[in-house]
Amino acid sequence: MRKLLIMFCAAVFLFTVVLAVVPAQIVSAQAQPLLYVHSYSPGPNTGVSPWEPFTFTFEIGNNGASTAKNVVITFSSEDFIPLEGGVTTWQDISPGSHPGATLHFRVSDSSSWKYSGVIHATATFTDDAGVSYSTSFVFYIAIAQSAVASPTKTPTPGPANKPQLVISGYSTDVDPLQPGSAFNLKLKIHNAGVADASNVSLVYGGGVSLSPGEQGTPPADVPGSTGDLANFAPVGSSNVVLLGNMPVGAAIETEQAFVVNVTTVPGAYPLKVSLVYTTPGGTRAVDDQLITLLVFALPQLETVFYRDAGIIYKDQQTTLPIQITNLSRKSVVLGNMTVSTDSGDLQNNTSLVGSLDPGGYFTLDVMYTPHTEGPAKVNVTISYTDDFNQLRVYQSTLDIEVQPAMELPQEPIPGEGGVPPVAPEQPVGFWAKLWSAIKGFLGIGTGSQIEQPTEMPIHGGQGRLFDHRGA
Repeated sequence: MRKLLIMFCAAVFLFTVVLAVVPAQIVSAQAQPLLYVHSYSPGPNTGVSPWEPFTFTFEIGNNGASTAKNVVITFSSEDFIPLEGGVTTWQDISPGSHPGATLHFRVSDSSSWKYSGVIHATATFTDDAGVSYSTSFVFYIAIAQSAVASPTKTPTPGPANKPQLVISGYSTDVDPLQPGSAFNLKLKIHNAGVADASNVSLVYGGGVSLSPGEQGTPPADVPGSTGDLANFAPVGSSNVVLLGNMPVGAAIETEQAFVVNVTTVPGAYPLKVSLVYTTPGGTRAVDDQLITLLVFALPQLETVFYRDAGIIYKDQQTTLPIQITNLSRKSVVLGNMTVSTDSGDLQNNTSLVGSLDPGGYFTLDVMYTPHTEGPAKVNVTISYTDDFNQLRVYQSTLDIEVQPAMELPQEPIPGEGGVPPVAPEQPVGFWAKLWSAIKGFLGIGTGSQIEQPTEMPIHGGQGRLFDHRGA
């Protein structure tokens, strides 16, 4: 008996521990801090000198539900050397805040010839309960390489008296670019030199080589087959575009259709552009330019009702069964999902999604009370960080139809609508009650119907009971 009592106490103790620990773990998973890169500079489109130290400024934000404590961020890179140890710390980063810090780097000797480099950062921190976390960030930094023209021999005019073709601006009609995206690249080219350029040709991908001191009439074609177009391929035409003549100070715009290779992974990719032209002295020259294009791999999500929501009536609460499905080929990490509408009131409309595997889904049952009838829209907003650790928002809309309010049935009025009238109850007099009591005492009749006696006349001082049916 004592042994059984000990075993029962142990079981109760273990059950209590499980009930205490499991909810704490669930709450902790839902309320953990989520750090992301709010901004940084210089970004991918801002080049740094390969020979001079540069300032790296960044901001770290917290998109989670709890404070990140004891934050330590360690930087490492093969392309850039930290000049101050490469470590930054914060005592805490509260939800919604994004404190900043500044470090100094220089380009390593082995990467001084590159057009871009990468800085890796690892952040370690804890939550309010002391649970440890770790996350990684990647920063892409462009390295500004000076454009080098092919050597030319120009006896007259002097070396300084020559055209200088530069790309003064560029843009894409699709933002952001993703693997498989078709887009148009627009370039604005400007002659910033002191001489006219004639027979100007543009070669995407570069790869143009000219013989030193090439003289005479320029060839009809410009070789561009050796250009680097592994990530961005021209569509509809070749990578060589004829621009014509460009006088001093002239500007021209050109547009070319491209497609991003489906095998391209997210990152910052330089695209070389060669501008081939003829100088006033009849010599062919080339000015090489470099632009940087960013490729993202954004989440591919589907927003649907995972079951029929049924008939939705005005001013009547119903459930909206919303489901988010990951259609991409890789896992995604999503932040808070918020459901909103202008047509009514919502409850249980915000939740943290978290990680979704390919084909994985997340459901949220939102309580909805519409106040207007007819077509209505339900907006779904999901926050997340992209491949460059920038905060982004995914938005989608679900269409619903709200029916007019249901009319409650009314109680029918007696005598109307086929309901027979109810006869009013007749009061029972005193003599009727007395007669019923006498009959019950004598055992005469046991029915519920009461016979009504006649008046009780008095004759000769003695009373006799007379029924209306006779003496």
